Amino acid sequence: MDKKVKRYELDRARIILERFEEETVLVNIESGYYYSVSSAGSEILELLEEGLAADDLAPALFGDSETLHRFQIRIAQFVEKLAVEGIVVERDPASSAGPGLHKGWPLHPDGAGYEPPMFERFDDVRDLLLIDPVHQVDPEHGWPKKRASANSIETRA
Repeated sequence: MDKKVKRYELDRARIILERFEEETVLVNIESGYYYSVSSAGSEILELLEEGLAADDLAPALFGDSETLHRFQIRIAQFVEKLAVEGIVVERDPASSAGPGLHKGWPLHPDGAGYEPPMFERFDDVRDLLLIDPVHQVDPEHGWPKKRASANSIETRA
């Protein structure tokens, strides 16, 4: 039985992102979570966006087979975490994006200095990110404000 080739893409309907020098910050506009993705994780996101299959990521990153095998499991786990968090979704097999020929492969021929991909999830501004600025405006101040639940008592100073 043939193993199914999994290709992923960023879930652009729910995820917005900004790339910086050493990290990528992603925001899930449905859940309110935001994520910080390491430099290596940013490279993986870019390769997925280019249409690479999940199994082709490690070969695209490493030329040395020993290094490839050392990081292959971590890369697969990272992609699985991205999928579980809803950051990436399986690419439609009929989509036109395919395995692009990335010039400069492998990106880290001998793996020297390579840090495994990682990301952190934050929820400290989740309530603010989930406010609907059109429908949840405080009439007194004209600023978005989280609605009080039916079970809570709102007091004003």
